[in-house]
Amino acid sequence: MNFSQFVIRNTLRNKHLYMAYFLSTLFSVMVFFTFTVFAFHPALSNGLNKNAQMGMLAAAIIIYGFAFFFVLYSMDVFIQSRKKEFGLLMIQGMSPKQLKKMIFIENLVIGFFATIIGSIAGVGFSQVILWLSNKLMHVNFGFYFPVQALVLTIISFAVLFLAISVFIQFRLPKLSLQELLKAGDIGKGTIKSSHIKTFLAILLIGVGYAVALLVKGMLVPIVMIPVIFLVVVGTRFLFNQLSVSIIEGLKKKQTIFWKKTNMVVFSDLAFRMKDNARSFFLVSIISTVAFAAIGTLYGFQNMILESMNQVPYEFQISGTAEETAAIKQNFSQLLADKGIHVEEGDLTTYKNGDQVELIKESEYNHLAKIAKKPTLQTEGKAIQLLPSNMTGIEEAKVNEVTVADDVILPITKTEKTTVVSAYGTTVVVPDDTNIQNMESTITTVWQPKNSNYDELVSVGKFQDKNMPFIAKSYSQQMITNGYAPILFVGIFIGIVFFVSAGSFLYFRLYSDMDVDVEKFKMIYKMGLAKKELKKMIYQQVGILFFTPIIVSVIHGAVALTAMYHMFNMGMQIAGWQVLGVFVLIQVVYYLIARVFYFKKVYRLVQAS
Repeated sequence: MNFSQFVIRNTLRNKHLYMAYFLSTLFSVMVFFTFTVFAFHPALSNGLNKNAQMGMLAAAIIIYGFAFFFVLYSMDVFIQSRKKEFGLLMIQGMSPKQLKKMIFIENLVIGFFATIIGSIAGVGFSQVILWLSNKLMHVNFGFYFPVQALVLTIISFAVLFLAISVFIQFRLPKLSLQELLKAGDIGKGTIKSSHIKTFLAILLIGVGYAVALLVKGMLVPIVMIPVIFLVVVGTRFLFNQLSVSIIEGLKKKQTIFWKKTNMVVFSDLAFRMKDNARSFFLVSIISTVAFAAIGTLYGFQNMILESMNQVPYEFQISGTAEETAAIKQNFSQLLADKGIHVEEGDLTTYKNGDQVELIKESEYNHLAKIAKKPTLQTEGKAIQLLPSNMTGIEEAKVNEVTVADDVILPITKTEKTTVVSAYGTTVVVPDDTNIQNMESTITTVWQPKNSNYDELVSVGKFQDKNMPFIAKSYSQQMITNGYAPILFVGIFIGIVFFVSAGSFLYFRLYSDMDVDVEKFKMIYKMGLAKKELKKMIYQQVGILFFTPIIVSVIHGAVALTAMYHMFNMGMQIAGWQVLGVFVLIQVVYYLIARVFYFKKVYRLVQAS
């Protein structure tokens, strides 16, 4: 057996030792492959303009660069956790040169299998994403065999793993044989936090939050870069210094430290926070980027579609009787051919010399019933209509309106409505008001009773050749189709970043498992119950998983609130939905990870 065979067999026989690193690299391959499947998808690539294509290319470079640093970081942690193993190999006669060669071969073996299996897994994962895009966005991306994506992924990651295999050799621990053998046995001593950096963590994040939440309108983009800088630096100090200070403070409180198993949990928690500070920092920033990216894109789409949803009618047309007669006849025939039953209503809008739009009470109430909205009672007076989402009512209010023969009607009250468009000055007048001789426009609306979304979109295509006819569902679908590629890419990158953050935490959890096993072995021999061991492990895993996520959720909420402030709006439900979904994903991730981790640790503890 030569040296290369020894390394390969050692790698394959010690699968559990390499599994965390293998899974993290496999995930990177799968994500990149899935993205390239969409980048080369005929339904996307053929219909994109140059700017969108450049965006797809930039996104691919970002994901590839992220994959490089993620795999490099994972390998670095993996190497640093194997100091004792390296010491044992050197005792048996392995030279530093052979050690570097072993790392090189190991990385190539893991990279090879991760690339092949990750590409296969990517085929299935991409189909799930395609199915979700169809269900959630009503965009039909059909299946195709991704030859280009497969070739590009294999070549890209072959280069990546080769580069990392060379680069990682310079990251091998430069310690003496004695230090390598005693790795993990040497105490960590005491830990101290900097009071100045602790204060800076609070100050920088506090100032960043204050600016982000107080600034509104077009000042938001101006302060964005300074705020990001303050929060990023503050977050670094938060995990590196502030978290340690908090833990040390809790340890000094006997009511907390001496309660049940807290002493074991807190015993090395400060060191764990210090050791994982870089991981936590990366996870929180990456997750914040994911929240902000998806929340912003999803929020923009919701705002656009929500504005269209203010119109309660599925189909409508406005114009003079001569202009709309033929279109109305053709559309009525189309509805009959499709077997779609509708409620139909006409509304005549009159315009006086002051360009005030006047509507008769009975016609308004007829449309209100079709739209299932409240009706109005004028009681011989006029009522001014305002848009339902309008603020500053007093500024838009008028006191009276002039009708025919210079008759002036007082306006007794205002009502917010979506029954008609009321962005100009719009007034409902009693039916007996003399306004027949004014300039008029007829609006006809149709509200289907028995149709699903796909049928409405199909019928709505009538809009393309029959302007000014408007079909709500069809228009919404056209907007969705137009934004779909960019929105899809943005959401996909956000999901990649968030799931990658979870993989960081998962990998860190398993890289510290040997230390946990040794600690729990000693306590288990002293009579620690399985229930108590489970509780401690669950607490430990929970702290690891949720500390950076809680920080990133707060960061994300502030970032999304600032984004909505650009439009002088508060945090919208869309932003909370995005944050809620990601928190739910993290909870599920935690519930699964803690069970597997506990079973692994408990089996090793019992085996002692």
